[in-house]
This record gives sequence, structure tokens and C-alpha cells, in this order.
Amino acid sequence: MVPDPREAANFSRPEGFSRGDFRRRAEEFIGIVQGLWRGWDADALLFDKRGGRFFDPKKMHLLDHKGEFFSVRGPLNVARSPQDMPALVISGLSEPNMDIGARVADVILLDEPSVAKADDLKRRALAFERSPDAITVLMNVAPGAEMAGRPGVIADKLEESFRSKSCDGFNILMPPVLSVLDDFVDLVLPELRRRGLVRQDYRNATLRSHLGLAGEEGQ
Repeated sequence: MVPDPREAANFSRPEGFSRGDFRRRAEEFIGIVQGLWRGWDADALLFDKRGGRFFDPKKMHLLDHKGEFFSVRGPLNVARSPQDMPALVISGLSEPNMDIGARVADVILLDEPSVAKADDLKRRALAFERSPDAITVLMNVAPGAEMAGRPGVIADKLEESFRSKSCDGFNILMPPVLSVLDDFVDLVLPELRRRGLVRQDYRNATLRSHLGLAGEEGQ
């Protein structure tokens, strides 16, 4: 969601939104989506052909949301996610919107390493009665064409950002030239793995579990 009038025009709002309206609308929208994700219990769908029961009505929950911007009955026409709740990722947070991220996000993307900003997000999460560990702060990394000759230098910078606790990990952005991504995978990634900064494998099957977020599969 962005407050750009050009984007808002696609949703019958050519005049865009005021910043206050945008924040309230964004929070209401996120709450609706999360409520819809919880609309079915994990074992609600029975697929019982013999008994003629597709689902257990007691395990389906209508949202019946009526708010300032939206009215949504629910439920979704898809089963509950295997990871319980899909990971909610927010990027591009300005200072006035930091509270939204701290209140609802699972993952927040930063464009630059910042111990102060990472600490601030964790403190805000605590103020909203969330565990600071409920938020994973990732730093966007744009692989550059100069990697071939400096994989160690790049690994040093990433390690410094991680060890200083300015982030919990990295989000590797897709470069416009695929060979640059190949260089990152072939040259920088092994160096990060050698330093113990990258796991060798993934034990579970969902993004939420890979990120170490709360919410077990199948619940």
C-alpha cells in the first residue's frame, strides 16, 4: 500500500489519501487480511465425500468487519495457510509509519544498516505488548557488478551489519543482470557460509519457519 495518487486512482481515489487517512486505512486493511487468514481453523476442511461434509461449520469464523474504510464479511474461499499466518513484510517505512510496522509486521526491510532504527522498532514492538523477537529486521542488499574482485570486502560489510545488530539478516534484491546474482551466489555466499553467517540447509518447509517467526505449521 502506498499513498501515491497515481496508485490510489486504480482504487477509485484519484485524489489520493491524506497521510492520516492512509495510515488508518493501511492499519484497517492489514487487520482485515489477518482476520481473514484466521477465518478457518487448521482442521476445518473435512473433504468427507461419504458423509457429505466439506467443512466443519464450527471451525469457520466469519469476519463481519465494518470499519471506516472497508466492510468485509468473510471468510476467504481458501484453506488456512500451512504456516498458520503468511509472513507480513513491510518496507519503506517513514518515521510516522514506524508504529504500524512495530504493531503488525513480521518482517521489516531497511535500505541501510541502522542499529538505532532496529532498536527503535524492537522497543516499539514491546510497547505494543509484542516480543521484540516477533519482528525480524532485514537489510536490503543490492548485489553490484564489482563483486568478482571483492567478495571478502562485501562479506566484511555484511558481517559488520549483522554483528552490530543493525539487522537480523539480509534480503537479497534481484539485480537487473543475472550474472551479478550468480557472482553473489558463487563468491560472496560461500564466504558468508564459511563465517557461520548463512545456514547450511533449511529444516522446515515454510517461509515463516525459515525466518524463525512464531506460528507453527498446521495450527
